Amino acid sequence: MAHRFSALKVLALLLLCLPGLALAQQAPDAIIHVDGIGFARMIDGKRVVFDLVAAYDEHSIVEADCTRFQSSVQGVNWCFASAAHKESFDAATQENGRNHYLPFVGGHCALGMSVGNLEARGDPRTAVRIGDQLVLNGRFEVRTIFLQDTERNMDNARLRYSLAIEGGKLRGND
Repeated sequence: MAHRFSALKVLALLLLCLPGLALAQQAPDAIIHVDGIGFARMIDGKRVVFDLVAAYDEHSIVEADCTRFQSSVQGVNWCFASAAHKESFDAATQENGRNHYLPFVGGHCALGMSVGNLEARGDPRTAVRIGDQLVLNGRFEVRTIFLQDTERNMDNARLRYSLAIEGGKLRGND
């Protein structure tokens, strides 16, 4: 049975994606990172980094080892749990110039991005592969709402992300 959410509950859940209101006037990064490391999250005051290849290929959330397995793409460092995952990531970058492992809309909360919230950060623990995209949302409850109309939400997020980069509202990671 599908869950129904009121507009007020949807708004409340979207606000939960926010890390806080941005007070600085500088545009946020197009690709979400924590201290230059992508697919990471601050948990209990500690940076925890996850392996995006494991999330994409194996549908599992695995912590990465940045001391041993790391690659840099688009100005962000990506860490992996194994040499094989790093090799898969590196090969995907070389094949076509676009790495399919990189998170959808730069790792922002996909539902937040679909409604124009450029500050909402995705949580790697919510990662779900949709087609050839690794999609993150800010919380599991938000992911549930996102998945109720996946195609429309992905189209809206993709469009708003592109427009934000073109309009200078998101800063490219160089």
